[in-house]
Amino acid sequence: MTVAARAVRLPIIQQYLREQHDLTAVERFSKHHSTIAGADGEARYRDLIPLTDPKPGQQFAFSVDLDRCSGCKACVTACHSLNGLDESETWRFVGMLHGGNAEQPVQRTVTTACHHCVDPACLNGCPVNAYEKDPRTGIVKHLDDQCIGCKYCTLTCPYEVPQYNHAKGIVRKCDMCSDRLAVGEAPACVQACPNEAISIEIVNIADVLENAQGDAFLPAAPSPGITVPTTTYKTERPLPRNLLPADFYAVRPAEDHLPLGLMLVLTQLSVGAFTVDAVATSLNMGTTHGMSRFIHAAFSLATGLVALSASLLHLGRPLYAFRAVLGLRHSWLSR
Repeated sequence: MTVAARAVRLPIIQQYLREQHDLTAVERFSKHHSTIAGADGEARYRDLIPLTDPKPGQQFAFSVDLDRCSGCKACVTACHSLNGLDESETWRFVGMLHGGNAEQPVQRTVTTACHHCVDPACLNGCPVNAYEKDPRTGIVKHLDDQCIGCKYCTLTCPYEVPQYNHAKGIVRKCDMCSDRLAVGEAPACVQACPNEAISIEIVNIADVLENAQGDAFLPAAPSPGITVPTTTYKTERPLPRNLLPADFYAVRPAEDHLPLGLMLVLTQLSVGAFTVDAVATSLNMGTTHGMSRFIHAAFSLATGLVALSASLLHLGRPLYAFRAVLGLRHSWLSR
């Protein structure tokens, strides 16, 4: 190679190096994708979400292709970034299923989020009506401003979807990026998956109810008959019947509910004291001194009030405890 040839090529190399310094990795990938994919890439992207709204008797639902999911957790990262979640907060999870036998072992990764159930237990159990199911799309949304942080929905949901945020004192969860769907954009997890393992589809509620009666859902998951989840998991490979989550036998300590423990003990003490006084008086076994009975009643009442006050310490937002009367008709058990 002559000196003149090297002199001609060096400026081109320097130009490429300058371009690499100017463009970030994301910008370079975007530029390459736009050049290679073109209109075909846009068509494939649009195939991942419905182009029309659900009709009566239908709703939006997640669809997961188990054969495409590689467990890369790009969906988890995208959901976390787009929704501005805290460091320890996650709305989408990627788990692993093990099964089969020594000759034919099976390992599958599964991505899960809120299933936007037909009969959501979180909505039915919320004492402050902090959940709503969109009548048009079927998406189950959590109303952050309405939440008092009682965490009752985390107990009623069989799939452990609602996540309590200690910093904010409320529960939050996936809403299928409903604001993006409303303008024809795919949810963060759908758009971020490099294998197109997640998509949004329109399902018939009647079909979902029928499938739930046959317990057709993920292996080792709670029965779909409880809340009728709408997420569909597809695979062309038969799944062994002994397929279990990798952490199926893991023991996790339950959350400490000291305020509720105090409330339980003190309310029983208060009610018991009133009952003993009433029975003793009716049988002429108790004291007849007015002052003694007053002290006894005052002690019982004070114990009951302390019990009710202790229960407020369980809430993430105790100042809004008065809202608990909103869901009294359908969520009496939460009290």
